[in-house]
Order: sequence, then structure tokens, then C-alpha cells
Amino acid sequence: MKNNLSKKNKTFSLLIYIAFFLFFILLVQTLPLCPRVIIVQADSGPTIYFPENAWDFGEITPEELPTHIFHFKNIGNEVLIIKGTKVSCESCIEPIISNSELNPGEEGEIKITINSLDMIGQFTKRIYVESNDPINPRAVVIVSGFIKDEDKTISQVQLPPQAPFKLGISYFSRGEYDKAIPEFEKSIELDQNHTESYYYLGQCYLQEGIKEYNNKNIFKAYSLFRKANKIAEQVIPQYEKIIENNPKDLNSYLKLGYIYETRSIVPFINEQDKALEYYLKALDLATSSSLASGNTGMINYLNTRVGCIYFQEKNYSQAIEYLEHVIEISSDNIEAYYYLGLSYDKIGEIEKAREFLSRAVELAPQSEFAQEAEKELKKINKN
Repeated sequence: MKNNLSKKNKTFSLLIYIAFFLFFILLVQTLPLCPRVIIVQADSGPTIYFPENAWDFGEITPEELPTHIFHFKNIGNEVLIIKGTKVSCESCIEPIISNSELNPGEEGEIKITINSLDMIGQFTKRIYVESNDPINPRAVVIVSGFIKDEDKTISQVQLPPQAPFKLGISYFSRGEYDKAIPEFEKSIELDQNHTESYYYLGQCYLQEGIKEYNNKNIFKAYSLFRKANKIAEQVIPQYEKIIENNPKDLNSYLKLGYIYETRSIVPFINEQDKALEYYLKALDLATSSSLASGNTGMINYLNTRVGCIYFQEKNYSQAIEYLEHVIEISSDNIEAYYYLGLSYDKIGEIEKAREFLSRAVELAPQSEFAQEAEKELKKINKN
């Protein structure tokens, strides 16, 4: 009797186990059918929706300035207002919003441009789009990619970057300059001839100095500027040596131009003439018949830099010449429109100044250039 009861209990337990197992298998098979993206909407109000919220650029060379456009839509029932954008690395990403107000059902776009000069290796960056969406006031889109080192001739081959250098680049690309500094210093200890380590170390000290200067910590800023200057004095001859061995090394001209331009940000230092010299040589190389094809982004970047420096040097006619080259090719370069407006104002062509400053405001109303352009327009309209 007891044996029969025991057998019945075992049989019942086995049936329960088999039934549970089959239910679990069925549940797992049906899970992929559930939607992966759920759009949460308020009962009323605007709702921002990005059909695509991530993009991988793949491999990028240092000469490229690749762009990608993310489309978004207001799927709510009230006007969507875009308040602005924030990025995790202001020096390496430029976001441009097409329009700041969207009625229900309307679509907009955000154009992302990557400045590959400020990064090396793998990168992942977040762009935050701030709006009046009550549920998702800070939407996020992500861009990623890999910026490879420029090919070098045999005479330019350097030792492979050490692990500290790669880690330093990772911190640098995120704007964490204080963490990047010790990594680049370690890299230099391991390889005292690694030019790129010196370059990025100097840029770290410079960026940290600018932060302290803006925070009114003048003495600390001065100390960091001195360190940046000392590093620059070491790296400049190294790039000059590379150019001596290979006069067509575009990367070295770019880096030297950038070093001299950024050093001129420091109060009481003006090396814009040297920056201009190297940028013009880089532009000459970039526009040569062998390199010009597919190099539009770099040519626009260099024309913009040259035009802005000419403006700073009060050579307004030359500034206009180079900046107009930019907008002939790219109709959405805010910096070019802004400095064109300022340049025409300086030479007394007020209508053209209004035209270009207004265009800067239209392109990206929330940007710093647009805000400064509005101030200049108010000054012009008062006169």
C-alpha cells in the first residue's frame, strides 16, 4: 500500500516538473515577440521620438570630419520646444539642431560632426537633447567609432603607443584632462620619442588652465599655462623634424597649427601668425589634386580656421575670402556665418553683416554662436 502511494507521489511530481518545464520553454520562445522599444507618452503634451538613437562611424582617419544626421519627430499633441544640446566632449563633437520648435507631427534633425583631430582610437560619445517633453526631457543619442592613426612613411615610424597612452586618449576624449595627464606622463617615461604623447599632454595642461582661468583661479591657471607652454616647446621641434623628413605630412602641419592657435587662447600670448602659416600649408596639401578628392570636410575645417585667424588679426577682407569658400561648400557652418557677419560689419557692409549673422541664428538658435550673433544684431540695429 505504502509502495503504491509512494509511486503515485513520484509520478505526480514528475508530471508537475514536466508541465513546468514545457511552460518555461514556451515562455522563453514567446519573449522575443515582445516589442523591445517602448515609447512612453504623457496623456497630453509634446513627445520627442528618435527612430534611430545610435550610430557607429566605423574607422575614421585623422583628416576626416564625418557627419551623421539623426531624425526625430514630435509624436505628442502640443508644440515640442528644443531647449539646447549638451555633449560629453565639446571640442570633438558639434551638434546642430535644424529647428527649435516642432508642432505635433512635425519632424526635425540633429546633425553631428566629429572633430577627429581631438581623438585617437575607440570612442563613444553621448549627445543630450533637452526639450519640454515632460516624460523624456533629456533624450540621448550616441555616436561611436574608431579613429585610426595616420599611415606613416618608414622614416616616420614611431614605437607603438603604450597602454598608458591609449588610456590617456580615452580620458582626453571624454574631457577628463586631470585623469589623462598622469597617463601621458607614464607614456613619455616609456617612450621619450612618442610625439603624440607630448602633444596631448600639452593640450591637457592647456584645457585645465582654461578651466581654472574661467573660474577666476588665476595663479593656478598661470601655473598650468606654463606647463602647457613647456610641453609645447618640446613637441614643436618633433613635428618640425617629421615635416623635414616628409614635407607632405598633413597631420604634422595640422597639429602645429592647432598648437599655435590654442596657445593664443592664453592671455598675453599671440601666435596666430604661426598658426596661420601651418594651417595654410596644410590647406595647400589638402587641396592638392592627389588629396582633394573626398577631403571636403578637412578643407572646410582649414578654411574656417584660416578665416577666423584672419578676423582676429583684423584682416577682414582675407577673412571674408576664406569663410565664403566654406559656405559655398557647406551651407550649415555656423562659425563661418558668424565670423562672416562680424567681418562685413567691420568693413561697413551692414546689410551683408545682418544677412550672415541672421543665418547663424537660424541654423542653431540655442548655440553660443547664435547667442553672440543676436547680441551683434542688436548693436547693428541700434545704429
